[in-house]
Amino acid sequence: MDSPAPPTPRRLLLRSRSDLADDVLREIFLHLDSPADLARASTTCTHFHRVIADHDFLRHYHALHPPPLLGILANVFIPAQPPHPSAVAARAFKHADDADFSFSFIPFPHRWRRRDSRDGRFLLSGVPVGRGHNRGDLVWITDLAVCEPLHRRYHLLPAIPVDLAAAVHLPDIVDFEPFLAPAAEDHMDTSFRVICLAQCTTKLVLFVFSSSEGRWHSVTFEGWSALITGSGGPASGSKLSQRYYAHRCFCWLMQGMNKLLVLNTCGMNFSSVELPQDYMGREIAIVEAGDGKLGIFSLCSDIAHDTVHLSYVILRDCTEITNQWHFEEVLPLPLQHHFDIVGVAGGYLVLQGVPKGMSLINLPQNPNIVCFSLDLRTLQLEWLCQTSRSILYAELYAGHPPALSPPNI
Repeated sequence: MDSPAPPTPRRLLLRSRSDLADDVLREIFLHLDSPADLARASTTCTHFHRVIADHDFLRHYHALHPPPLLGILANVFIPAQPPHPSAVAARAFKHADDADFSFSFIPFPHRWRRRDSRDGRFLLSGVPVGRGHNRGDLVWITDLAVCEPLHRRYHLLPAIPVDLAAAVHLPDIVDFEPFLAPAAEDHMDTSFRVICLAQCTTKLVLFVFSSSEGRWHSVTFEGWSALITGSGGPASGSKLSQRYYAHRCFCWLMQGMNKLLVLNTCGMNFSSVELPQDYMGREIAIVEAGDGKLGIFSLCSDIAHDTVHLSYVILRDCTEITNQWHFEEVLPLPLQHHFDIVGVAGGYLVLQGVPKGMSLINLPQNPNIVCFSLDLRTLQLEWLCQTSRSILYAELYAGHPPALSPPNI
């Protein structure tokens, strides 16, 4: 007669059940659309907190649920306010003890200037000691730092090596623009890239720093002169305007031309896109449309009927020579405000609404400025916050609540 199989050790059985329970919890938590709900779940018990705080879980959650728009960073942080969907997460973020948007944790904080933000990080440039904030001091930037205000961490970047910098003749520089770029797709979420775009009279030079490699490299675009010939040559119409970001690409309006300059960060290559007719001079925002396409919102005013609206078009395929744009929508805006586009972040386009009759240049004391957000998925206009500050040149801040934001520097 065969002997009975040995019993399964109780310790191994319990471990198996625990692993199974963790797998079920991960699947449930991954399907929570609201970061605020997930943050609350993490405080329910130590078991939930352990599952949610796991780095691999948070990486998967962030990939499925991009960080929501939490507020506006002007001189102070202005959080999203109820009844906006981001208000709960913004309230948790505002009261996080570690968040320091004054960057007091970096040495000599007063000599640093905020330049860009992405993925919870900020890029700062240092003004040379003993010199002011004049534009001439910042044409060629030598000191750069990437900071994380939520965890008070920073990383000082090495200077661009002399042999790479030799690709640029300083008197030929029209502009020098540093900004944060997404990490390479196969890198960890703790890695980042910094790009410095040196715009010269006849060429563009990119200086790219990768935190995973710890060094700079450069890319030169020699076709810049030929691209701008249609605008009257390098001496006129060649300056780039405000920078936009969508689908791992950066876009600039080319002044004097009805074109966008597009930098694809996957291959670090440039291309140009023809804009729809009559877009020169409009206030616009580049957004991520579906299926990897580019979309453009533009503010349009009808003086005859005293109305203002947002026009929305989508580029069908930016690889087409014709660059065909497809008209999507016209969205009317409240009549009692004059609107300006603040920016795009966290799946929203944000507009600043100033009561008609007021001027942003000479605002009265404690003006009633209202900010609206347009959900880019539903195209629903929502009230975001109210403030007495002009936030036209402020930055939007998108991020997850502190409980869901481990250090990423």
